[in-house]
Amino acid sequence: MCAVFGSPEKSMLEVLYTANQSRGTFASSFIQLTYDDQFIFKKEGEIDFDDTKGSKQAVYNCGHVQAPTSAMRSWSYETSHPFDTLSWMVFHNGVITNARDIRKKYLPFIENPVDTSLIVNLIQKFMEDDRTGGTKPVQYIRRALECLEGSFAVSIIDCDTNELYIARVGSVLHYNNKGCYSTIPGTGYTELKEGVIRRLNKKTLRFNKVGEFKHTSPFLFI
Repeated sequence: MCAVFGSPEKSMLEVLYTANQSRGTFASSFIQLTYDDQFIFKKEGEIDFDDTKGSKQAVYNCGHVQAPTSAMRSWSYETSHPFDTLSWMVFHNGVITNARDIRKKYLPFIENPVDTSLIVNLIQKFMEDDRTGGTKPVQYIRRALECLEGSFAVSIIDCDTNELYIARVGSVLHYNNKGCYSTIPGTGYTELKEGVIRRLNKKTLRFNKVGEFKHTSPFLFI
């Protein structure tokens, strides 16, 4: 098990971190988004937020607690969330069951053993394959998610704009009308519907529906 969560306020991120800690203590991480940059913190075990100064200009905070879901391995920065490319960043809870097929068909050059790395690189690939450059970013996300089998709850960041998207199949994920999302819900949270992509409106702090993707529910909730 792992967990993903996020909040406009760092203080609320700490609350969500505590609420989700039962999902994994192998590794912890969070990022702070400003209007034009990202600040990433990754650590084996638990995070002491008092030791992370962060950015005073942060407008949003995303977090993750990790439990290894494949072969046991020692901690490393490269195999901890979030996973990123030049233009995208992904946090993920779940298990991609067709990871080998995705590597063979789309990403034979990706050596990172963690299945989450495939999600972010699929989005990057579909963006780079777009010769027109006129496709909306959510369409690259949709194409990538439709390639996946298994269970996943993801928070996805467009690093060029710092727009935040959430989506899920199988794995649980909830959101509220105050700009927060979390694997473990609190009072006032709504379960995100499978196959729906929502994007955070930073002004209203609402997660608005911006797309759907084809999927087959694995009936596995983790």
